[in-house]
Amino acid sequence: MVNDHEIGALAGVATVQDGTTDRDAVMRAAKTVLDQGSMDLVTVHFTQGACMVTRDGGALFQPSVAVPDSARKGANGAGDAFAAGFHYGLHEGWTGANCLKLGHAAAAACLRAAETYTSVGTVAECLELAQSWGWR
Repeated sequence: MVNDHEIGALAGVATVQDGTTDRDAVMRAAKTVLDQGSMDLVTVHFTQGACMVTRDGGALFQPSVAVPDSARKGANGAGDAFAAGFHYGLHEGWTGANCLKLGHAAAAACLRAAETYTSVGTVAECLELAQSWGWR
């Protein structure tokens, strides 16, 4: 699990141009990294969404939560919150799509505070918050 800049560096692919993430380039980079390693999947998170590619050829994209500007207090820890949500879903046997949604929901909840975790609640609370704000 990496962000858009990191996957680009690992794959030698330009994934961000003029501050904008190129989703297709991220997906190509993720597939490149997957092919070079022994992992079962590669997940890449970024502001607009997240991509996941799997060893069996699966590829998913999930838009991020449409967090209102008024709710954003800080991004410190949001990537870690995404990873925690995603891995929780994976541990529970959820589908890849639902793992990505929970990752985004946890990251969105994290954005509500300047601290790293104080605004992240339970799984149900994070998913409810994401549902109320909607998806990009």
